[in-house]
Amino acid sequence: MNNRENEMPILEVKNLKKYFKSGRGKTKLVVKAIDDVSFNIYKGEVFGLVGESGCGKTTTGRTIIKLYDPTDGEIFFMGQRIGAGHQGLNDNISEKRKEVRVAVQQLKMEYNARISASPSAEDQASLKKELAEKISVLQKEKQEFIRKNKLQISERKRTVDQDTPLMRKMQMIFQDPIASLDPRMTVKEIIAEGLRIAGVKNEKEIITRVNKVLETVGLLPEHASRYPHEFSGGQRQRIGIARALVVNPEFIIADEPVSALDVSIQAQVINLLNDLRHDIGITIMFIAHDLSVIKYFSDRIGVMYYGNLVELATADELFLNPLHPYTRSLLSAVPLPDPRYEKTRKRIVYKPWEVHNYENNPPRLHEIKEGHFVQANDEEIESYMKILK
Repeated sequence: MNNRENEMPILEVKNLKKYFKSGRGKTKLVVKAIDDVSFNIYKGEVFGLVGESGCGKTTTGRTIIKLYDPTDGEIFFMGQRIGAGHQGLNDNISEKRKEVRVAVQQLKMEYNARISASPSAEDQASLKKELAEKISVLQKEKQEFIRKNKLQISERKRTVDQDTPLMRKMQMIFQDPIASLDPRMTVKEIIAEGLRIAGVKNEKEIITRVNKVLETVGLLPEHASRYPHEFSGGQRQRIGIARALVVNPEFIIADEPVSALDVSIQAQVINLLNDLRHDIGITIMFIAHDLSVIKYFSDRIGVMYYGNLVELATADELFLNPLHPYTRSLLSAVPLPDPRYEKTRKRIVYKPWEVHNYENNPPRLHEIKEGHFVQANDEEIESYMKILK
């Protein structure tokens, strides 16, 4: 999915899966919060991730920053593997063992029947030897298959530790500006906590950096001695942004940073992030469900539905040529400040069981056009190609 052949992505997500289990025994359920998601984010860009509530956007961000361990897939940051799961490899091993066990049983049934029908002891001995050889070949193939998969599992387990300088270059702005700030700590201690964890011990340097980052996000140095409850929602979100910025990150995951704020405050926070992006060159993964904000702020947009990435394109391309039915449904829900348009606007309802038939032809993320990816099977790809033409 890399349409920038000569550029290494700052973040690379490969076949990422995150499953949650609930219940016990026969009532045990597996919730596929993220199911085989892949995308790249390049230095200096804003990558928007959009979708309805519960589609897996926040889980994707939390898994990338290692708040959750991935079930399967790999995450690379600045060329190094920072997270990996190996459930798929374990499943492959279990499936291979089952496959060989069934094959051995079938061979034994077949040869036992032939041995019983054989008239001479010499023929019976020959058949037994032949059976043993075939079983031996199957067992050797199984052991080699298991060995290769276990090597891959061992390789995936070698990931960058949480407390390395590399991981400090990635920070997160959380969705709730109230719950994400400790009410018992002053603003200075909240922001300085990251510096202390990073090993900065000089109190004068800490105060200098805290004051500087407060000014960067539009607050004042005297705010450092106050507590979170003394601020408005927009100011608290600025404190959250300051906490992320103080360790000089190169990549920020902004998890719906404006969803709990008033419209005027949303604009202030978005403009602040935009200024930081241009002034400091920070790369941002912007998670939201507001398509108007996403279009204004993002270079490329990924659309998620039920744990899957169903469409990925540049912001202009996605709004100009939405192909996946779910994307079209989302766009049809965006209101415009035009009463005449609003009177005639028709809401498109997405019903996957009506528009898709994946029983015999499963979908895949296909590059339908340079830089424009859509989840579709072969039949749908043909229809989308006709739409683009």
